[in-house]
Amino acid sequence: MLFSQYSYAIWKVSTEVDSNATTPIAFVTNQDGYTVEIYKDSVGAVRSRFSVNEHSERLAEKHCPTFQIDNLIIDNRSINNAPCISNHKWSEFVLGYIKNNEVVSAKLNALINGINFTFRFMLANGAYEETRFSLEGSKRATLKVIGGDINITQ
Repeated sequence: MLFSQYSYAIWKVSTEVDSNATTPIAFVTNQDGYTVEIYKDSVGAVRSRFSVNEHSERLAEKHCPTFQIDNLIIDNRSINNAPCISNHKWSEFVLGYIKNNEVVSAKLNALINGINFTFRFMLANGAYEETRFSLEGSKRATLKVIGGDINITQ
């Protein structure tokens, strides 16, 4: 039986606790140690955060990674064409906003119904890298985090 490089990595849900609140997070870590998280913030924005592994060089400043969901969506911007928010170890994108139990977001819809999620990114030393994540279990985990009664449309 053959397995792809990322076949073992299934999405899970954990809870992040800070001084103000507890936030449920859907996440997956691939075999290379890179992580993708999806969570809902305090104002109803659904966010996705890509983090490099602990052994990676720093991410290039002011350079948003490009993400690709299957062969459908290639982008490096948040909704409304806003740039990502980032530091040397992670980049974050806003996928949509929850309003009246609905999120209009082709990106979020593709993430929960897709097969794989690829990131291409530049490091501070100028080199480019690419990593891929399975989207197996992303729908269950994401809906648990943002709310099972949320309608996600394109």
